[in-house]
Amino acid sequence: MAMEDDKQSPKELRDGNIQLALKESGDHLPDRMLKDEEPDDGADEKLVNEDGLLKTNHDCSEVKYISVDSQNGDAKVDVENVKIAFAGMGKEELMKFANDPFWVRLRWFLFVLFWLLWIAMLAGAIIIIVMAPKCASPAPLKWWEQSPLYQVFVPAFKDGEETGDGIGDLKGLQSKLDYIKDLGVKGVALSSILKVSTDGSDEAVEDFKDIDPRYGTLADFEALVASLKSMGLHLVLSFVPNHSSRRHPWFVKSESNDTQYKDYYIWSSDPQKYDSEGKPEPPNNWKSVRGGSAWEWSEGRKAFYLHQFGVDEPDLNFTNPAVVEEFKEIFMFWLDLGVSGLQLEKVEYLLEDPSRQDEVPRAPPGATHDEYDFYNHARTVNQPGIEDVLADWKKVVLNYTDGTKMLSVVGNVLVESLVDQKSNTSDVLVDLLQTNKGFLLLKNGFNASDLSKAIEKYLDKLPNNTRPTWQLTPPLSSRVASRLSSDFVDGLNMIAMLLPGTPITLYGEEIGMADASGIVEHPTRCVMSWSNATNAGFSDSAAPAYPTSNNYETVNVNSEASMAGSSLSVYKELVEARSTPSIMYGTSELAVISNDTVFAFTRIKSGNPGYLVALNTADKEITVSFNKLKHVPEELNVLIKSSNFNISGIRAKSKLNRDSVQLSARGALVATFVPKLE
Repeated sequence: MAMEDDKQSPKELRDGNIQLALKESGDHLPDRMLKDEEPDDGADEKLVNEDGLLKTNHDCSEVKYISVDSQNGDAKVDVENVKIAFAGMGKEELMKFANDPFWVRLRWFLFVLFWLLWIAMLAGAIIIIVMAPKCASPAPLKWWEQSPLYQVFVPAFKDGEETGDGIGDLKGLQSKLDYIKDLGVKGVALSSILKVSTDGSDEAVEDFKDIDPRYGTLADFEALVASLKSMGLHLVLSFVPNHSSRRHPWFVKSESNDTQYKDYYIWSSDPQKYDSEGKPEPPNNWKSVRGGSAWEWSEGRKAFYLHQFGVDEPDLNFTNPAVVEEFKEIFMFWLDLGVSGLQLEKVEYLLEDPSRQDEVPRAPPGATHDEYDFYNHARTVNQPGIEDVLADWKKVVLNYTDGTKMLSVVGNVLVESLVDQKSNTSDVLVDLLQTNKGFLLLKNGFNASDLSKAIEKYLDKLPNNTRPTWQLTPPLSSRVASRLSSDFVDGLNMIAMLLPGTPITLYGEEIGMADASGIVEHPTRCVMSWSNATNAGFSDSAAPAYPTSNNYETVNVNSEASMAGSSLSVYKELVEARSTPSIMYGTSELAVISNDTVFAFTRIKSGNPGYLVALNTADKEITVSFNKLKHVPEELNVLIKSSNFNISGIRAKSKLNRDSVQLSARGALVATFVPKLE
């Protein structure tokens, strides 16, 4: 029968392992397939795939179990395609390849190639790390950028013990170098100490290469420089190059019409007008800063000479290259003696309009035609060409000293006059530009907005790459304690010391000295308050050349040095804080908070603690939030507080909540924090 013909015994299916596939639901195969009697050596590996099929590593045939009659159970088994599976090589075959010379060489070649490639990749990675451009690190700051510049008016700082003539001198200054060093500053700027005429002003210089006998000798100066250097301090010397004394050898020779020196000064001969008495009249309406005509008749030369200041201070002619060269030699002379910087004053007057046309009146209320303020001085101040003179002098300082010494300018010079017009960078030709008088704009009763505007206005006018300078009290103005209030001394020092830039500290501002007692022309020029003794400890002389400060009995170095939290200690802490990366290199953000009562700013540098400075300008205690400043987190740590900060519980290292900081009336503080960086 067909059924019988189709039937095969399990024995007949023993070639290859059997793979069973269920093709129809409801059909059944026997529970197992019988194998022949060959011994199982365990080499066959049985596998069950995802479809439930039984596999081995032998050649396999696919078997179909086909139902013919579902009623009587008849079925047939159909062997279809035979599928051959790769069973791999045996040990003996593998050993043939393992020992074959070709394959041995190939394996070694690939092995060596692998390690060579690995080493090459490692070397490449190292080269990339070493040679790849790094993030530019900030340029190291110069000494005049790192610390405040301490400004000393020599005749009022300290009278030397040997002289005792009531005039401060170089020996007196040298005796107080320990005090200056202890402040933490790195530079000391001296007022002019050059030899002047005995009957002239402090700017009527007779010899630009000598020390005035009132202050000492060149030997005293060299000793002072040596002491400063041994303490790591730098000396800055002040000059007024615009004019000299009438007794200077240059002027004497120029007045006599000496061929070499006749054009060293500004002369106007051949007068065009004469008065009713037959006297020659000045060539134009130029006025002296001190009033009256800026021209003086010389009988010796029968010509007028220009003096924008005193009659005994004739203006030098800086259109004459020989005069520019003379000052190059003067500067090199002092640099050779160890001076670290040159501070030039009144450079805005160096050049005049060569056409010598009349000044245009501006006629402010109360001024008369014979007064300086009556005119706009467009012909005599900030003339084109000043930048060329400064460029020559800057080269001397830069090249002669390898860039380790600095050139500074003080006064009302226009920034545009100090920009190198021949450069594409618009860089200023000096290292420190001391033209900021923003703090002088503050009046008694100022608020936070006034302070913020004064700072922002100054910063907005600075040219590219110009370092800001901050001076609370210029030498010929009025001190903070008198001009505003002693309550603001510490707070404003915090601002000046921690804003980006270089602070300039007039002697005595670190302790809160007030103006000179009595009525004087320049109230800042009072003797340094060393103690509450006679003459404020300045001199044993019965008649010092300058008066004492109004508050020397209570505000002096001796009393503040022994008092915790004094203005002097605050100043020292601020100098120390300046050395941190956030203050040296960090960015700043200014804010006016709480209805114009609190001025605040932050200094931030990634990876370093942030700094918050806050000053309450109000006359009452206030609680304020600093969440307006984007980098300030919730927790603040008090670092420094002003000497008048009297809120109990707030002291150094106290933790404050950003959203509820108490500030005492006119009080200020400096706090540190971990910046919230976006």
